Amino acid sequence: MKKLFTICIIAIALSACNSGNKPAATTVAADTTVYPYKATYSSAFTCSDNTKNAVAVLQSYKDWEDNKLSNGTAYLADTIYLNTWTGDKALLTRDSAINLWQKYRDSLSSSKIEVVAWDNLHSTDKNEDWVSVWYKQTDTYKTGKVDSAFYQDDNKIANGKINFISTKKQNLKK
Repeated sequence: MKKLFTICIIAIALSACNSGNKPAATTVAADTTVYPYKATYSSAFTCSDNTKNAVAVLQSYKDWEDNKLSNGTAYLADTIYLNTWTGDKALLTRDSAINLWQKYRDSLSSSKIEVVAWDNLHSTDKNEDWVSVWYKQTDTYKTGKVDSAFYQDDNKIANGKINFISTKKQNLKK
């Protein structure tokens, strides 16, 4: 329980840009901090005001939960690059991804998603939009088996469509 609380606090802190509170306009000095590492991808992220990106990503989770994956044509790009929590990587067409996910979803009698937090981000040096989501998913298989885990997904958005998904998984102790 303590671990869950810690995860929730971290996720809430990281999602502070979803608070809706707009700070007064200020001049921000360039960051002169010397960090012990240099990010290989980017460390220049700001909170994004483009709520359509977060809505599209969250709708994809809701469609998974409601077993309405065919709605994916509204928010998935023509091709999607996947980094799965198992370490597998794939570049799939939208239809192939939907078919793959549907096969797995068909093995479930239900799937419940509890979203802990999300961050709607913009990489200023890459000019890319990302939505990160922290959630607990509880799947009930048609065999009766129940499986729950915490996930953290990074979803890249281009032209209003999800074109990259990277998933991390933390199994829950039985």
